[in-house]
Amino acid sequence: MSRIKELSPADMTQEQLELYESTRASGALLGGPNIAYLRIPKFMRLNQATIGYLRSNSLPPRLRQLAVLRTVKYWGAKFAWAFHVPASLKEGVEQDIIDDIEKGREPVSASPKDKAVLRICTELLETHRLSDEAYQAAIGMFGETGLADIVATAGCYSLTSLILNAFEIDPPAK
Repeated sequence: MSRIKELSPADMTQEQLELYESTRASGALLGGPNIAYLRIPKFMRLNQATIGYLRSNSLPPRLRQLAVLRTVKYWGAKFAWAFHVPASLKEGVEQDIIDDIEKGREPVSASPKDKAVLRICTELLETHRLSDEAYQAAIGMFGETGLADIVATAGCYSLTSLILNAFEIDPPAK
């Protein structure tokens, strides 16, 4: 059970209500981390802009989803995992790769670029650094912009995971 309740429109400030209505009108997610973010509308707007950027950054959607999955799994964010597994499948991530990430294994069938994204995220999350070897490999595969986009994706979804975990926001019961 979530520690934080969804605000009803009657309980919102004018700023929250305007953001809620614009988010609803756009078809964007109103639940999940946005339950908490709605308490801080200025930040929620910034986060929406960040997510918008990440969806159109230099990474192919498949690689972006791998970075998201590895990050939210590391943090144990159940809502984000449940939300991003179907999105990852839609972007071409195979079920066996998702299963391996979920079980903490290196996916055998992953491509070299897939493995590089997963390694970058794993090193950053577990050691808070990127080894020289992983850095050089990433620069060779993705360039500086691509590496920055991988790191930004892991950072953004680390924040999302922390919000979800702090407020114990889990996926809806099936």
